[in-house]
Amino acid sequence: MGYTSSYMKVSITFHGGAGAVTGSNFLLEVEGKKALIDCGLVQSSKFCDACNKPPFPYDPASIDTLIVTHAHIDHVGRIPLLLKEGFKGGIYSTIATRELAHELLLDAVEVMRQERRDEQEPLLYEEPDVERCFNNWKDIPYHAGTALPGGLDFSFGVSGHILGSALVKLIPKAGGKTLLFTGDLGNPENPILPAAETPEGVSFLVMESVYGNRLHEDAKDRMHKLESIIRRVIRQNGTLLIPAFAAERTQDLLFDIHELMRGNRVPHVPVFVDSPLAIRVTEIYRTHPELYQKEVEARVRAGEKIFAFPGLTFTEAKEESQKIESVRGAKIVIAGSGMSHGGRVLAHEAKLLPQNQTTLLLVGYQAAGSLGRRLQEGAHEVMIDDVKIPVHASIETLFGYSAHMDRDQLLSFAEAGEETLEKVFVVMGEPAASLYLSQRISGHLGMPASVPQKGDSVSLEL
Repeated sequence: MGYTSSYMKVSITFHGGAGAVTGSNFLLEVEGKKALIDCGLVQSSKFCDACNKPPFPYDPASIDTLIVTHAHIDHVGRIPLLLKEGFKGGIYSTIATRELAHELLLDAVEVMRQERRDEQEPLLYEEPDVERCFNNWKDIPYHAGTALPGGLDFSFGVSGHILGSALVKLIPKAGGKTLLFTGDLGNPENPILPAAETPEGVSFLVMESVYGNRLHEDAKDRMHKLESIIRRVIRQNGTLLIPAFAAERTQDLLFDIHELMRGNRVPHVPVFVDSPLAIRVTEIYRTHPELYQKEVEARVRAGEKIFAFPGLTFTEAKEESQKIESVRGAKIVIAGSGMSHGGRVLAHEAKLLPQNQTTLLLVGYQAAGSLGRRLQEGAHEVMIDDVKIPVHASIETLFGYSAHMDRDQLLSFAEAGEETLEKVFVVMGEPAASLYLSQRISGHLGMPASVPQKGDSVSLEL
């Protein structure tokens, strides 16, 4: 296809989220102006991997704008550091993303503090650095056009990943071709949030690929398996321990456990949400029913409390957390963090993994090198706080709770834009997953697709 001189040249440099799942960070340059899409932490065996320490590969003071797709720490976790190193531009996200990011960034400081308690090196940033981020953080509603320096407009679309998560659509002010960054694309089987909008009319697509080579269970299978696991734990008079991310995963689990108990599919047993962060995040979810699926929103507007049911206890104080072990009989404990990087789940795992009547249920992506991944891969012994812990618990995984689209859903998403798509850039996945999805898009759909590597740049004409 030929281009005319009226097209606007835009370059993208893939500084993070290329060749890896975490660390989302993409630099746009147009007409001498620079904008970032996300600025996240790289995570692997540690919550804050050592590769986050070196300086940014660009001058933060030269960046005019930062656009945030959603609040997960691998998309926002280096924003305070960006400001420390000179960034003074505006930050844009949806209101729910801003509210969640505040809680998740403050929690990140505490997790990094715990992770480095025996080290002399300073933290990447501390609480005052987090608070500075919100001095110039602006809320943008979905589908509201917003001007960027350099001649581009952007708008947010629904991505269905977590509350407030967004697609970022960019187009020249004078009209032209459209560039879409997906951020993370939500699993359409999410019980609370609506499905992602499709990329009709998009010319260039930068899309995630976390599960680019894997399939999830469907919602019915997920519920049946959760029901079966809960019933087995009750028969064993044991504990179902679920390491869960505070944002989205905990709320989805509470919703489904509530549905199972409400429908008398499982008996009522004590359920503990043992994560101060998840408690605060759940309160943010409560305040935004307008972002739910229409059916769920209607139930809430009619007075149903989807995050409150008999036997559910939110344990805010550490003392309350420590008392959970003394509760006799079968119980369910949902605790952070989702990959067992830190948080209260570690104390529970240290006590419960050696017990045969414990079931550890993994309900999300486990990064390579993380404690969660080692448990998922069948480790018979793990280290927690420098102590060897034998693993006699049953380890289960439910991929149906993933907050990401799976292989076929990602392919269908790309296919929805095939009439106008000229090129797809596959990012935010382990290399095998990204390559597989890229090959499927090219081979099955006949669209040009590639897997950029970290540091690669491409030039587009919009």
